Amino acid sequence: MLNFCFRKSRFLVSPFAAVVLFTTPPTYSARADGLAFLPLLDMTVARLHIARQVALSKWDSQKPVEDLLREAQVIKAAAEEARAFGVSTKFATDFFTDQIEANKLVQYGLLAKWHRVGHAPDEKRVDLAKDIRPELDGLQQGFIKTLADTTALRAQPNCNAQLARATQDYVTSRKLNSLYAIAMDRALARFCEKD
Repeated sequence: MLNFCFRKSRFLVSPFAAVVLFTTPPTYSARADGLAFLPLLDMTVARLHIARQVALSKWDSQKPVEDLLREAQVIKAAAEEARAFGVSTKFATDFFTDQIEANKLVQYGLLAKWHRVGHAPDEKRVDLAKDIRPELDGLQQGFIKTLADTTALRAQPNCNAQLARATQDYVTSRKLNSLYAIAMDRALARFCEKD
């Protein structure tokens, strides 16, 4: 079970996180590193939480997890929007591809679990078009702003190590299960790659 409280506002950068993100000293101390990554980690977990709602919808409709046409549309739109913020098209394409792959990983994991027990959880369902897509659009905008704002952080030679530590701390402090921990790693796999 995913152990965190999701609110629609969680995918927005909190005022505190924004202050930390924009005032992190150039030395990037270990404590500052974790805080600098916080908006990114929060949005990633928010997007993975949405994967649960998508999986419930796919369970009910018996539709496949993979929707290559929709995925291509999302990635293309994100890359175009990112360019306006000075984020390279290639980096944005890789980043949003990874986010989608992580989302599918959670969906596959949950669906397999539900198939093993013979039923999906009895939870309130939400509408994909009316409820989920607007949340995903909001997250996309937040991610793009964060990608633009973390250019210097991503350029650090130890970005991968900083991100790994921050992710581990995040997973541990929020008691996320292994499916979500692995999905977070998948979602952020190329965050530190150079353009």
